[in-house]
Amino acid sequence: MVYPHSYRTEHSETRTTNSVYGEYYAQHQSKKIPIQPELLKIIQFIDSHRGGFLKDLADAVMIKSVSGNLEYKDDVQKMIDFTQDWLSRLGLKYERFNIGFHELGGQKHRLPTILLASLGHDQRKKTLCIYVHLDVKEPDSSKWHTDPWTVNQIGNSIFGCGVAQGKATLIHWFHIIEAFQKTNTEFPVNLKFIIESMYHYDSVGLADFLPLRKHDFFVDIDNIIVCDCEWIGEKRPCIIYGTIGVIHYDIFVEKVSGSKTDPRDDMVNIFKEIVDDKEHILIPHFDDIVSQITPEEEKMYEDICDFNIDDIRENLPSFKQKWDKVKLLMHYWRLPSISVGETEECTCEKKDVDIVKRHFVVKIVPRQIINRSVNLTINHINNVAKKLNIENKVTCEEVSSTRFWHESVANPNYQAARRATIQIYKEDPSMIKHDKPMVLLTILDRVLENNILLLPLVTCGSNAGMENENITVRTFYESTKLLAAYLFQLAKS
Repeated sequence: MVYPHSYRTEHSETRTTNSVYGEYYAQHQSKKIPIQPELLKIIQFIDSHRGGFLKDLADAVMIKSVSGNLEYKDDVQKMIDFTQDWLSRLGLKYERFNIGFHELGGQKHRLPTILLASLGHDQRKKTLCIYVHLDVKEPDSSKWHTDPWTVNQIGNSIFGCGVAQGKATLIHWFHIIEAFQKTNTEFPVNLKFIIESMYHYDSVGLADFLPLRKHDFFVDIDNIIVCDCEWIGEKRPCIIYGTIGVIHYDIFVEKVSGSKTDPRDDMVNIFKEIVDDKEHILIPHFDDIVSQITPEEEKMYEDICDFNIDDIRENLPSFKQKWDKVKLLMHYWRLPSISVGETEECTCEKKDVDIVKRHFVVKIVPRQIINRSVNLTINHINNVAKKLNIENKVTCEEVSSTRFWHESVANPNYQAARRATIQIYKEDPSMIKHDKPMVLLTILDRVLENNILLLPLVTCGSNAGMENENITVRTFYESTKLLAAYLFQLAKS
């Protein structure tokens, strides 16, 4: 595997620092792309209806659609009904589906309804599949500066539960459809919607439901868009083309009669053979099949704007403080790593049994396969126990896993989003990755097998799904314009 900086030196320009290298950069366009007349009509409609748009968002935010909590079951249904009213008003065809049951409070309860909606069926046009979720996490009102269920504009920010995630995205799409209809503008693409209410519970039920409609409702889709996550900074828009994967493990060391070592000491010695103090993975062949870092990819990291490593340098471990932006971001997004938790005393019914447990998380990246990574890790730990002559019982278990997700930025779907961003924000977006796994994307990718665009609409610090969730006034309105511009650009791609 090739590591960062293999292609460049500190004081010389090489192929990765030359802006004309590579097909993607050779096609680099101006930061000014003209606004076509049809898009201009949409933008003017959006600008002239700002007050009504904000009220629509407030109507959605006031519905307490918290998923996975029986106390809010009726509110989740109320949000689904709210969405259905909008779909009917805008003339979309939709169906609602019961998708099974899940356990809450020790009892089985029906999962919230999933809505599938569509607008347009012109076979000459592309069909875009749009994912939206209606649920929110339950807010802790004591940590909010405002009422989480009321939209409040303070300065240049709009606060409320859901304003930086699904509810705002839903309202954006409804406003776009409304703008096209009321300006008598022809839709450039066909639209299909997946609307669910269990996003914050790993979209339970979705993976089983989608295959049932793959060969009818989803048979003609060309691309998928998910609006989630946030920009890396506060000024430059971003497009996300990948997420990491993770594997969670627990290691147990149990005291065996006659053993001369303490399980706690054994645990320390085992982890010295798994990862060193500079976070190098010591598992043989673990990163052998990690995809090679190319000059074009490294150039994308160099071009990321609105991220200043000096802002966080003092908080980094000493061995990372001399790293530059590219090396640090690749460490977060691009290269495998292991993070280790504290050793815990393991409780069990037999009071005389001495067991300690330690949790650790392995990050996996493109080309790494979960099964292979698990086998390498567990076999290595077993070999280490033998090598160190550990007499106590050592057990390693995989707890859970989520695979990585990755797309090519050269795909027409991504290029359409890039051109639309330049049109609206007059900035070439930074191409970034997300440093957490996303179960939803792996479901959509595995089942629907289409290119997925992950388009963040909010700035860094939006606190999506957390206390004081917010969206800037600018991005709230510009996001609607951005998605409209994306539809036009996608039609041309």
